[in-house]
Amino acid sequence: MSLLKQLLLSVSVAVVGILLGTLAFSIGGARSYLSEQLQNQSENAASSLALSLSQPAAQDPVTRELLMAALFDTGQFSAIRLLGPDEKTLFGREKKTLDVAGRAPEWFARLLPLPKPVAERSISDGWRQVGTLSVAVDNRFAMDDLWSSSSKMTALIVVAGAVWACFVGMLLRWFRRVLHDEVEAQVQSIGTSQSQDAKVGASRVAELASVSHAIEDARVRVTQASNAQTQRIESLELETNSDPVTQLPNRKYFVNELQKALQTSVDAQGHVLIMRQRDLQAMNSSHSREQVDAWLSSVWQQVRKLLADNAQVPAQLARLNGSDFAVLLPGNLGPEGMHMVQKLRHLLQSQSMALNDTQWSRGAFALTAYTAADSVTDVLSRLDQGVMQAESAGHGDVEYAEQAPYPGAVIAGEGRWQQLLGKALQAPRQLQIAVQAFTSASLIGTDVRHEASLELHEDDGRVLGGPLFLPAVVRLGMSGDYDLQAVSLGLQWLAQHAGQVLIVRVSVPSLDQDDFVPRMQALLHSPQIQMLGTAVEQLVLELDAHALEVMPARVAEFCAATAQVHVGVGLRRLDQAPKALLQLPSLPLRYVKLGGFFAEQSLHNTGVRHLMEAMISTAQAQAAQVYITDAVAPEAAAWLRIKGASLPAPPAF
Repeated sequence: MSLLKQLLLSVSVAVVGILLGTLAFSIGGARSYLSEQLQNQSENAASSLALSLSQPAAQDPVTRELLMAALFDTGQFSAIRLLGPDEKTLFGREKKTLDVAGRAPEWFARLLPLPKPVAERSISDGWRQVGTLSVAVDNRFAMDDLWSSSSKMTALIVVAGAVWACFVGMLLRWFRRVLHDEVEAQVQSIGTSQSQDAKVGASRVAELASVSHAIEDARVRVTQASNAQTQRIESLELETNSDPVTQLPNRKYFVNELQKALQTSVDAQGHVLIMRQRDLQAMNSSHSREQVDAWLSSVWQQVRKLLADNAQVPAQLARLNGSDFAVLLPGNLGPEGMHMVQKLRHLLQSQSMALNDTQWSRGAFALTAYTAADSVTDVLSRLDQGVMQAESAGHGDVEYAEQAPYPGAVIAGEGRWQQLLGKALQAPRQLQIAVQAFTSASLIGTDVRHEASLELHEDDGRVLGGPLFLPAVVRLGMSGDYDLQAVSLGLQWLAQHAGQVLIVRVSVPSLDQDDFVPRMQALLHSPQIQMLGTAVEQLVLELDAHALEVMPARVAEFCAATAQVHVGVGLRRLDQAPKALLQLPSLPLRYVKLGGFFAEQSLHNTGVRHLMEAMISTAQAQAAQVYITDAVAPEAAAWLRIKGASLPAPPAF
């Protein structure tokens, strides 16, 4: 029981005791008073009647009887009796029990009985003793008066008790409200956000003023302690969730931030950029660990500064693992966000570390957008797929990972890919090539070439195109096996399509494998391939021009091996690898490919035009055809045809 209830209960018990005591004393006093009045009445009546009967005029028996009967008939006496000297009854009147019933209940009369006093007087006639007179007063009227006064007193006590009970109830509610407003509510607000703006005013109860001020002091101390503890916790979390080398948040922290960004609202959206340092292992082999760590720290400090200088674009950096770094760009950034991505890419590419005299560290970039409908798994899976595509392409551009067009197309775990891709190499019909014809026209004429791309036919009948599974092939180190399988399938296609030119792409990661060129050479010199005769000469193996920048010696070795069997070599995306132009004159190439956007820029930019002319003239000096891969504006097309380039021919209807 609460202290307040105990206090009020004790006061209530005391009040009830006082009321009951008052009631008892009041009833007792009234009873005593009435008893005395009855006694006096009986004494007075007996004395008056005895005096009357002792008069000479009242010695007649009839007169005496009339006097006593008249007194009895007043109704105030229960019995009148006159006894002679010989104890004989000369006169007697007495009320019956039924005649004396009054308003007071019987139980009340038994609980608080009133006496029935009897007064006796002697009656004489001169000196002669006449008899003895006894008068008994009827207490019925006194009992009724006592009952009436007791009832009124009891009712008054009950009403007073009820009023006290109501007062106690209202007092309890009022005191509880005061305690809640001035004590409980203030105590509960300590440590919450409401406590920051809480102000303590004048207390409605003087006794609680000191308590309110004590609570205010406690609130201030708790708030200060809470802020200090929160800062300490944030500092410890930052230390726990940070990479020790770059001081960037780690994967756990980044995933939590991405989760919060996805759950911000139903309109949540933004982008995530991931950068993979592809040559981290080679860097650790060619440099000391301290040098590599210092380089990583320096690079990402510059990235931090770049983001700080562009504060209008919010960003969150993180190191997901040893070679993967991520940048979270929340919000509908639009073109400004894309400019930021481009700045980040240029900065990271400009900070490459030299691996040896001819090679520099490389990075692979992938970007994806997210909305509130995405999950963390969806976003990270798309990024993983995008960065693998960037690795497969071998260039330094940002690969944009679109959302999957159908459920299940998001890249699965590496274990599942390992099983699926390994099985495909063992099953002859699971890997096939899709061949597409491309027609190009120049001032000299029109030529048709066919380009092959791998397809993976799964057991359930679904077909995966190359862009969906080749990034996983590169990640798992199986690119050489798949490129060799594509070349083998291409040679089989040439055997069935005599006189056609077939182009098969070879990825940069395959060239990076030490045993790839010897295996390719062995395939091209196998007896089954030699049986094709001159059909082998219609095969062209296409390389990315980026390979000439990062591994020119390996490309030269590859071209020498293919030249022995008269297999051609082509080069794509030369416009995205201008450094490859230095190595171009030393290679026997069938063709080079340039992008349409680069070609259009040459009309408005003198530097781009000179570079374009140099690429075209250098390729033509090697008897290599120049193809423009995309449609361009008419004025650009006319200028390119004059320079000897072949452009996509319009479709025939």
